[in-house]
Amino acid sequence: MSSLYSLYNWDIMKSKFATFVSYIFPFLLVITLIIAINNIIELIMLAVVPCIIWLISAKLSGQNWDIEDRNHRLIPLIILTIYGVVISFIFNDLFSKAFLINIIFILIITLFWKISMHCYGLSTLIMLLMYLLKYTNNNYYLIISLIISYSVFLILTIWSRLYLKKHTVLQVVIGTFSGFLVNLIMLKFV
Repeated sequence: MSSLYSLYNWDIMKSKFATFVSYIFPFLLVITLIIAINNIIELIMLAVVPCIIWLISAKLSGQNWDIEDRNHRLIPLIILTIYGVVISFIFNDLFSKAFLINIIFILIITLFWKISMHCYGLSTLIMLLMYLLKYTNNNYYLIISLIISYSVFLILTIWSRLYLKKHTVLQVVIGTFSGFLVNLIMLKFV
């Protein structure tokens, strides 16, 4: 009887940990952008406002913040695309263009299929940090430690999205690799 209770507690702990990993993602975005962007207004416009738009859209559509249904993701992604166009005109820099390109790519994929936006976003952040390594002298070790930390966190996120049954294996794999690939191409040509 006690072993059944222990297994039950272990399952609860795993579920709570997986949920925690899923919820921590937006904060990682903000930490990365704080390092990359020196303009506080642009930081707010690229990190905070999109999260608020997403949360309001989720609330208005009766969804949780995850917006699990692919079709319910379309309206907030369209709003974020329009927002991204405006932000790109205002700031006209790498970060605003990256935001717009990534939102457009996610929107196009979401029209046909659901990918893990958590994994896409984390692989995007890792790519951005790898790109920043070329241009930094004094934050080198901080950026390396963040790349390693985010890579570990990406693995945990893949596990959590699968454990919570939010995505299939293919959805997290495609989300992860497309985040890397889209941003690798973008950073090469933008």
